[in-house]
Amino acid sequence: MERASLVGANSMPLKDLVANKSEIAEAVIEAIVSKYVRYYTDTFEIGFTPSGAELGGEKRVLVYLVALLGWRYVTDKPPEISTKPADLEKALGIPGGTLRPMLKALKDAHLIAPGTRGYSVREGNLEAIGAAISGEKKPARPKAPAAIGRAKKERGDGSGVRRSTGNPIATNIEAWIKTDFFQKPQTLHAVHRRLHEQGVIAPQTSVSGPLLRAVQQRRLKRQKIMENGKEVWAYSAAGA
Repeated sequence: MERASLVGANSMPLKDLVANKSEIAEAVIEAIVSKYVRYYTDTFEIGFTPSGAELGGEKRVLVYLVALLGWRYVTDKPPEISTKPADLEKALGIPGGTLRPMLKALKDAHLIAPGTRGYSVREGNLEAIGAAISGEKKPARPKAPAAIGRAKKERGDGSGVRRSTGNPIATNIEAWIKTDFFQKPQTLHAVHRRLHEQGVIAPQTSVSGPLLRAVQQRRLKRQKIMENGKEVWAYSAAGA
């Protein structure tokens, strides 16, 4: 009798503890990726912000996969995007020899899982992934084999190896703003092609973030133009 009285006095209906799972997942995804990526619904691409471009390889993989999970909250018709190693290599600009050991390490740490369309993250694991990205918790993993050790050295994670700084995409765009390159509208494709001409090899999705940042800071403006029979965004100098 005493036990029944205690439960009645201190408990609340279970329905009062129910939260909307979809809203919680959307909020967690937004908290993880908002600093690092931007969604481009006209081309169904995910572009990295300058902060995202500076992430280490493994964190960039996690951010990208979490961002893909977020498409369902961005558009009514989320795209189906393959995330097999070759696809991730193109999207992230990470060489396959470096990327594959990263994927194995993240899989061994139970942060990502392979599937028929490639690698993905699970909603139930988002908090652990967020902690890994923010640096609060490093993935527990077995002792790195030689291949992973070499990959870390290539990324600049090894002892005594200096990590490269700066974002060559943003640096080049800033320089071109000061010249006549943006005096006439330039499409994302044109900017990407010029980067390749300058020896900066990166996926086109990595170019969107620096361009959008320049627009937000009023150093560039953008407008829709017709190219090959369809409307695309073009970027030009703010005073042009």
